[in-house]
Amino acid sequence: MIQLGVTKSPIGPSKEAPLIETYYAAALAAIFGAAVGAAAVAGRKAPGTPKAYIVTEVDVTGDMATFQRDYAAYAQATIEPFGGRYLVRGGRSIGIEGEPPKPRIVISVFDSFEQAQAWRRSPDYVKIAAVREREATSRQYIVEGLPERM
Repeated sequence: MIQLGVTKSPIGPSKEAPLIETYYAAALAAIFGAAVGAAAVAGRKAPGTPKAYIVTEVDVTGDMATFQRDYAAYAQATIEPFGGRYLVRGGRSIGIEGEPPKPRIVISVFDSFEQAQAWRRSPDYVKIAAVREREATSRQYIVEGLPERM
C-alpha cells in the first residue's frame, strides 16, 4: 500500500508528515482568519436610513374633554402599525428664540421619512386628525434626522 506524504527510509519515519501537518494547520488558520475578518466587515453596517420625526405643536382651543376622548386617546394606536413611537408627549417646554411654542408639544419617531408620511396619510389617523383640527390650533411637520452612526 502506498501512503502519501510518508517515505520509508532506513533511518526511520520521514520528516515530511509533520511538515505537511504544519502546512495544513497554517492553511486552516489562514482560512479561519479570513472568515473572522469577513464576518467583522459584514457586521459593520453602512449608515442606515435616517429616522424621521413628526413634530406637532398643539393649543387646545375647543373642548378639552372632546380632544382627549376623540383624538388623544386614539393617536398612539394609529402610529404603532407604522413603527412609530413617542419621544415627547406633553411635558415642559420654553421658547428660546422666535415665536413661542404652542402649549403642548408631541414628537414621534419613525424608521423612515416614508413611514412617517404613510402614517400621516393613513385613514385611521386622518379620521382622528379631524378632531384635532376642530378642537385645537396646531402645526405639524416631518423632519428627517441624520443617518445613524454605526
